[in-house]
Amino acid sequence: MVSGVSTLTRDDYLAAGLDLLADGGVSAVTIAALCGRLGVTKGSFYHHFAAVDVFHEALLAFWEDGTRRAIEAARAVPDSRRRLGVLKELAVAAHHEAEGAIRAWGRSYGPAAEVVHRVDAAREANLVESFRALGLPPARARRLARIGLATLIGTQHLERPVDRRRLLGVFDEYQHWLESAAATSPAPSAPRLVSPAPT
Repeated sequence: MVSGVSTLTRDDYLAAGLDLLADGGVSAVTIAALCGRLGVTKGSFYHHFAAVDVFHEALLAFWEDGTRRAIEAARAVPDSRRRLGVLKELAVAAHHEAEGAIRAWGRSYGPAAEVVHRVDAAREANLVESFRALGLPPARARRLARIGLATLIGTQHLERPVDRRRLLGVFDEYQHWLESAAATSPAPSAPRLVSPAPT
């Protein structure tokens, strides 16, 4: 144990909190468990967080912020086809076990449910925007975005731990599906020029 205040940052605690959440759900995220995992005293924890419920709120914000940064990273890729690959990599690399635990937490804790709703809405909106950039019409882009999001969430419910290799194979197929859909989508028609009415 490290005596006094350690050199760990808030993010170190929050990353460890996600791991504990993944291992045993929210009931596993205790001050004692965090300090034991990080090898510090409780004084170090209290240097960053006033109480465990404050930590829980920060943990939800940490996960949401990580998702926001991932979305921004994908949106920064200007080439629409390359962006598909980035989206796939981000989806496979997500902390699926922690996400599954947060979704379970949200079934009994309103603030967690609100964060999950915002994260899912932001992800879906980003997929729609990315698929529109491929040239897919709006309605089809929305349907395919919903399929992608449902695949991610469903996998988190079906598998514990998530088999990343199998998920990559699923998203490889999904990417092929998207590229084929984009290749067969009609090009958007140019706006018709309306002749001015005779005066």
